[in-house]
Amino acid sequence: MASILALNDNCLSRIISYLEDPLSFHSVALSCKRVQQVIENTRSILHPKLLRAKAEYYIKRYLVEIAGGRDYGKYSKLENLLSNAARLTAAKDLLTYAKVVDIWERNGPVAAKLFTWIRKQKSSTEEGEPRATCSTEYRSLTLHLPGCDKNLKIDTTYFHDYIGNYDNELSIHVTCGDLDVKSEGFTNYCPEDYQYWEEKEVHAAVRPMKPVVELLQKDLGDTVAPITDIFFVWLCYLFPNESTLAVEHKLTFKDPSRNDKPSLGQVQPAMDLFHQNLQAGTKLQNLVSGWNNPESNLPSLIAETMSVLIQKSETKFLQKLQRDAGSFYEIASELDRKPSLPKALVLDLLLRTKLEFSDYSPGSVADKFVESKASFRFSEGKVVKAWGGMHGDGASYPTWDELQLEVTLPDGKELKLDAECNNRRRMIQVEKLSPVTELFQQGINKRMEGEKHIPKLGDRFTACYLLHALNFGGEEETFLGSEDDLNLSRTPSSEEESLEESEEEQNVEQ
Repeated sequence: MASILALNDNCLSRIISYLEDPLSFHSVALSCKRVQQVIENTRSILHPKLLRAKAEYYIKRYLVEIAGGRDYGKYSKLENLLSNAARLTAAKDLLTYAKVVDIWERNGPVAAKLFTWIRKQKSSTEEGEPRATCSTEYRSLTLHLPGCDKNLKIDTTYFHDYIGNYDNELSIHVTCGDLDVKSEGFTNYCPEDYQYWEEKEVHAAVRPMKPVVELLQKDLGDTVAPITDIFFVWLCYLFPNESTLAVEHKLTFKDPSRNDKPSLGQVQPAMDLFHQNLQAGTKLQNLVSGWNNPESNLPSLIAETMSVLIQKSETKFLQKLQRDAGSFYEIASELDRKPSLPKALVLDLLLRTKLEFSDYSPGSVADKFVESKASFRFSEGKVVKAWGGMHGDGASYPTWDELQLEVTLPDGKELKLDAECNNRRRMIQVEKLSPVTELFQQGINKRMEGEKHIPKLGDRFTACYLLHALNFGGEEETFLGSEDDLNLSRTPSSEEESLEESEEEQNVEQ
């Protein structure tokens, strides 16, 4: 039988490429220096699944390494890297031939032509101001007008109060060279309902924007019909395809030849110019530079892996990685506050954990239902799935007063737990989680084999960890009580056990 040491890099890479999760990656990486050498050679391993596993593995290791430290700047720097990596990857894929054709089919040739002028597009949401029920959506769109060779930037805002204490507020701000125009206070409807705005509201929104409309019309040329007010509102808030235009607002060109389905040859120059202006290569180099740390090789490994993921346009994965990193950092930091938890144990837990879904955030309003999902991998392909839901009335204290947990064991058996914090206060029945605790304990025992002290987990610790993995960690005290003891005790090592047995034998002989 051939030795693994005799296999070349390509052969080993193919074998290792079957790893799909950071836990398996961790186990294999520690098994052999030869394997570890191939794994850490980013250029030799290009399989997407392995790249994702590597990225998760390195980041979770780094989060455990920096959690609880006084230097928050290290996490801030990682957060910045992940955020910019996701943004740069999304920007690379902003303008593609397939998207141009899709917009042409859904919203007409004029909309498709405008899309070939795109340079930037981004959106963000801020929550909690002036009240927890409020949010403001920001959108920004930049088009390069070829006729005047200038960038036209459209910034919009949409303020909304979930329970209606405040009226909706919308605004549009457009700049292009010396042109600087604003429009605000024109409607209380949300942007998605633009087709139902009253006619006077649509006109009020677009009236200050007439110079912008004229500038766009001049660069586009003659259209049928000329740019309508509805089309302009759609352009500002829902371009390119967040909403399909009504037939009467799907503008066409007066020249019939310009209305034909765009060919790749027609779109390619626009895509080339877009990427030339984007300068993705330079931005990528700037992004990953300076990630060398003499104290740890993890930053450079993270940067190298991010670089390949960006080049391979792993947009969705990078966006998820960015979201998950914050949650895992909070979990690692919370566990780091428990003095009896070694970092090896924390890392083992994080490597087993996959955050599936959550619509809860600390700013979530407690007068609705929120839910989260997570899963945990164990040896022999065993997987534990967890679902959690919280509800509250938004008025009483605590505002979140009901919790439901459903845990599915590897054999399909379901564990159902609940808690109430109203007049009939009832905590989570943590003892039901003993099968999960046992699985976690087995994994930790194996991971920390040979260590002097191995903590023994309790069911309350498992309940606490599940809440944090489900993003409900902020409500731990509400549903578990204020008890600081997580039922952790020390498991003696085999060396200590032998010593204790020897002492007992000596006592018997005496």
